[in-house]
Parts: sequence; structure tokens; C-alpha cells
Amino acid sequence: MVLIDEWVAYARQLRDGGDGPRLAGGDFDTQFTFAQALTEAAAAVPDTVVLVSIPASDIEVGGGRGRTALEKLKNVVTRKAAQWQPASPDESFEIVRRRLFDPVPADRAKVRDGVIRAFSDLYRNQAKEFPSGIGDGDYRKRMELSYPIHPELFDRLFDDWSALDKFQRTRGVLRLMALAISQLWQRGDQSLLIMPGNLPMDSGALVSEMKKYLEEAWDPVIKSDVDGPNALPLRIDGESRHFGRLSATRRAARTVYMGSAPRPDGKRGVDLKSVVLGCAQPGEPVGQFADALRRLSGEATHLYVDGAQYWYSLQPNVTRMAADRAASNYTDDHADDAVRARLAGQRDRGDFAAVQVFAEGPGDVPDDDNGVRLVVLTPEATHSLNDTNSSAAALAQSILDQRHGGPRLNRNLLVFAAAAANRLSELRAAARLCLAWQSIVDDHEALDLTPHQKGQAESKAEELSQQVDSLIAEAFTLALTPNQEAGTAKIEWLTTKAGTSGDIGARFSKKLRAEEKLITSYSGVRVRMDIDRRGLWSDHGDVAVAKLREAYARYPHMPRLSSTQVLDAAISTGTASTGWAQEAFAYAEGRDGSAWAGVQTAQHVNPTPSGLLVDPDRLPAPEPVAAAGDEPGQRAEARAGREGVSQPKPTASAPRPGPTGFYAQFSLDPVRCIKQLGEIAEHVSAHLGPDVELVLEVRAANPDGFSESAQRTVSENAGNLGAAASEFE
Repeated sequence: MVLIDEWVAYARQLRDGGDGPRLAGGDFDTQFTFAQALTEAAAAVPDTVVLVSIPASDIEVGGGRGRTALEKLKNVVTRKAAQWQPASPDESFEIVRRRLFDPVPADRAKVRDGVIRAFSDLYRNQAKEFPSGIGDGDYRKRMELSYPIHPELFDRLFDDWSALDKFQRTRGVLRLMALAISQLWQRGDQSLLIMPGNLPMDSGALVSEMKKYLEEAWDPVIKSDVDGPNALPLRIDGESRHFGRLSATRRAARTVYMGSAPRPDGKRGVDLKSVVLGCAQPGEPVGQFADALRRLSGEATHLYVDGAQYWYSLQPNVTRMAADRAASNYTDDHADDAVRARLAGQRDRGDFAAVQVFAEGPGDVPDDDNGVRLVVLTPEATHSLNDTNSSAAALAQSILDQRHGGPRLNRNLLVFAAAAANRLSELRAAARLCLAWQSIVDDHEALDLTPHQKGQAESKAEELSQQVDSLIAEAFTLALTPNQEAGTAKIEWLTTKAGTSGDIGARFSKKLRAEEKLITSYSGVRVRMDIDRRGLWSDHGDVAVAKLREAYARYPHMPRLSSTQVLDAAISTGTASTGWAQEAFAYAEGRDGSAWAGVQTAQHVNPTPSGLLVDPDRLPAPEPVAAAGDEPGQRAEARAGREGVSQPKPTASAPRPGPTGFYAQFSLDPVRCIKQLGEIAEHVSAHLGPDVELVLEVRAANPDGFSESAQRTVSENAGNLGAAASEFE
């Protein structure tokens, strides 16, 4: 075997032939005469091979004279030689692996086979996350040939980097991989395979080797957007625990960088599935690498995205332009205006009569009695749970106390929404960035953006718009409701945290309704309890509907009914109740002196402001009236209604009806109440037919006052057990 290396490099330095003195090595032309004689002689002798290596790139050829030498040598040698063909990718894998690693000993073969089996199972079980064909037997064979280097890393080096003029196909891969393996060994890297995502690109030696094949301008790109002590991927991993646990962002950035070398076919970058292939190892959540890359693409200056393709470029992308505009062109005031417009555009008010967006003072909030109003405080007034001295509580108190032109009257018709102090800055930053991206979309012609850049700007503007909507819901979750003990002037602010799904009116009303801080359905029994408890009966034993509406609207110690319609429905329910005489009230259209006019009982009514609710105990008792034509011994029917209410008498032939209602009140022993309830159900309610209503009323008193813990526990348990009403007083 005759081995000749660097023949082109030797021949290109020789002189051309002429009349001058002959050199010991001959001149330029005699080299190829010798090559022809050598190859013909070798062809004539059995078991003889001449092996000549040739340069793989123009850089190695050495200019025009080197190319001439190469062409002459190829013309001579190919007359007798087999087809000139470089090593196949798999052969290159084997060459590099054998140069860098010892053969796997028999006692370690099980480890290798186990690793390859684990990777194959991962690719087969989650096939949708990886490029097609990765789970096949052919790819498994490639992993065996390249072990412990992942085939994806070899593909990036031999397919992408070897296309660079300065990169020698085999020698360049050997040098680069030798440096990478040395660094990984020194760091004690425990990865199952050496993959693109594992390359220690924060290593000065490795980066220095890479820079030999790239422009100098790539150095700051690597340090800022790929890997290094101050690189963006490292910062993202540090801010996100689920990314940082795997170094997911750094590994994804390294993989994209290894696929960013320009290709002969003009394609750029690697697709998302190939990035995941270059990062994920068995036992790791595959989706986190894709999530990390998406996060990185939204902040990196030199990372480009086109559909599912990712690559780094020396030219800054529009992300940098957006970041600069967000920082210099837009302030917090611009962000607040954008948030205000989005909140004002939300149409679902829930159970509120109105939603007031970004009130800055008392003059911004009307003092009407049309129903409960949700007042969204200006973002400057933030709030935190259990912070009774927050700027939001102070602003809410001033609005509750005053209106435009004097003291506020309808104080029980206001509920306040405030931004969480720990979420406001994030919302404002996202809003500024969204405005910046939208401005780039609007200015795309003046900026002379490429179609790809314009598409990226549109995509980011839409993505940021959705993010702002989400952050609005997450930031504006704190409801402040005023509460007042009867007979005191002090307002206590109660904080409730609303959900994050839906428009702000719907979110807040749902939560407040669940805690009965906003009531949308009320009963006549509870209205009667409120009248009794607050002493609203007049000396005549009635209360005007207008006065009752005013009480519910003005006083924070009263339940907060969402609208007058809720009260009107409760009044109608109370008068229509079969137990109205014991637990509700009658309704009268008016009063003339000491007599009520138009009294209505046991039926639904349509309350008007001039109407009266009448204490049943103050109504005249019904008198028995004898019916004309009664048979002797028969008693006359008593009138069923109160004064001012007449009902038809049954005819003589009609059968006499029995009682149509029953009411009983029991006092239960707190210790034996369970047994007593069972006895009542068995011996009383079981004999009254299907239309039976059982109401349990709990009254408790503690001279020392109930603790906050007891109040919270009892209120939550009562609500969970379906209590129609429960409150401490």
C-alpha cells in the first residue's frame, strides 16, 4: 500500500518546467508524469494499492495553482483509480468515534445497549415530538455506530458545519469534538450521550475553535444569546425553576446555534422537533425544551423564527427593535391607557349595574341608585391581601366618603377592584412591549421589513396582546368591599380574591356572589329579619318600600343587594309565602291615618316606592261571619284575609275544605339536635305529604365576641352546607 498525503500542497509549490536548473523533486509538470507512471505500475502489480488524499475545501486547495494541481492529479489518477468518493456520514461517524474513544469493553456493552434502548423507547413513545423516522431501527443502528456521541450532533457537524469553507470535514470535527469531550470530562458531565444541547459553549477553548470558522462578529452573539456567564438563556433558566432544573433554555440555544451554519441548499436553521431531538434525554419532560425555546425567541436579539424553523444570525432581529421602542417610546402611562381600553371593552358586567374603569378620585364615580357599581381603581392604587393601609384602600375610602359636590349617599352600592401590587410591573412591561410590536407592524413599510420580519412582528404582536389580556386578569383580582357594624361609623375593608377567567365584571360578581358580598337573589324571610334587626318598622308597624330601598343602598351594615329588582322580588316572595303571617309581611298600597289601604297577603305583588310592608302582628284579626242560609248547627266560615281583603265564601253544596297549611317551631338542644331532627322528620314532617319545607335557624351569642378564626370557619362551613343566609353581627 502506497499512501500519499498532501500531494496537492506539495505540487503547488513547484516551479513550472523550463531551461533553468532542475530541482531534486522535479518541476510542476513532472509531478503528474510521476503520478501517471506510479498508478500504471500499481495497476499492473497484484495486491498493490495507491491511496492519495485530496483537499476537501477551496481553503485547503490553496488558490489557483492548487486548483490546477488538483485537477491535473485527478485527471491522471482517475484513469486507473476507483471512483473518488468521500466517506459516507456513517463512515465518518465511525472514523471520528474511533479516533476519540477506545472500543467499548464487553463489561460496558450492557450500559451502552441500555442507553440506546432508552433513547429508542423515548423516540418511539413520543414520536410526535421528534422528527419522523427517529424511532426506526436504522436510527438505532446509527446511535450504536456513533456512541457515545448522538447522531444529531454528527449530522449538524457533517451536514452544516462542513459546508463552511474553513471547516475541514473530518479534521475539523475531530478537533472540535476533542475540545468538547475534554471539557465535559473535566466538568463531570453525567449526560447519557454527547448531544448538541450538551456542548459547553461557555468554554473559551471550544468557542475559540469555533471562531476559526466564523466571522469575528459571532463572538458577542454567542456571549449574549447562546451561552456564557451573562447570556440570556442562563438568565431565563435562573428565573424559571422548571427551565433551570434542566438548563432547558441553554440546551435549546446551543442546539439552535449548532444548526445555524449556512447550508449549501440555502435552508436556514433547524426545526423545532430537531431542536428537541438535540436536547431531550430519557426521563426528562420533552415539552419543556420547546417551551424554553419559545420563551427565548421572544427576548433574544439574534434568534430568528420562521414558522417552526429557528436560527441565529449576525443581524439583530426585530426583537431588539421592539425592546428599544418599548423602553424609549412608551411609558407606564401609555401602558395604563392600553389596559384601560381593554378593560373598558369588556362587555360582560356580570351582576353589576356598571363597571367604572380606573377611577382616580371621588368625582369620577357617580352617586346613583341604579344598582351596585364595580369601581376599578387606577393602577397607581395597588393592594395586597391583608393590607388595610394600602393605597387602594385609601382611595376606595375617599370615593366611598365623597362624591362630586358633597358626601356620598349610596355607599352600599360600591365595590372596588384593585391591581395586585406584585403583578402591576409585569402587566405594564407586557403592555409596553405589545405597543412596541404593534408599532413595528404599523411601520413595516417605513422600516423596510422583509416578509419574514413583518410576519414575525405580527405574530409577536398577537402573542403579546393575548399575554396582556391574561396578565390583566391575573393582576386585577382583588375586590375591596366596605363593611360596617351597625351603630358604628368605622368602615372595615374586606378583601376577596376573584378568579382569572372571563371579563372583570363576571369574575368579580361570581366570587362576591359566592361569599354573599353581592346578593342577586333574596328571600322575604331575610327582608323581614333585616327590618326587625335594624328597627326599620315605623310606629304604625309598617315601612315604606322607598325607605327600605334607601336603607339597602346607603348603609354598608345592610346586605348588598345588586339592584332594586332583587329587593322587589324578595318582597313579592315574602307576601306570597304561605307563612307570611309568621315570618314575612303583608303589603299595602298606602295608609290613611291608622288604616292601610289595598292590603295584599298570600299572593305576589309588584312593589312601588309608595307601597308599604306591614307587620302582620299589627293587622286586625279576622272576624267570623255567619253565612246566610246555613243549616242549623253549622258554623259560619271565618274570613281568610285581613281587613281590606275579601275572599269568596264556599257555596252551601261545596264540601268544607280542611286546613291548607301547617307551621311549627321547635327549640333544639345543641347536644341532642341530631336525634331531635330525626324524631321531627319521623313523627311530624313524614305525615304532611311531599310539599314540606324544613328550615333550621341557628342563633348564637358570645359576649366576648367571636374570633376571626371562628367567623371564617363557621361562615365557610355554613356556605358549603347550603345555608340560605349566614352572618355575624
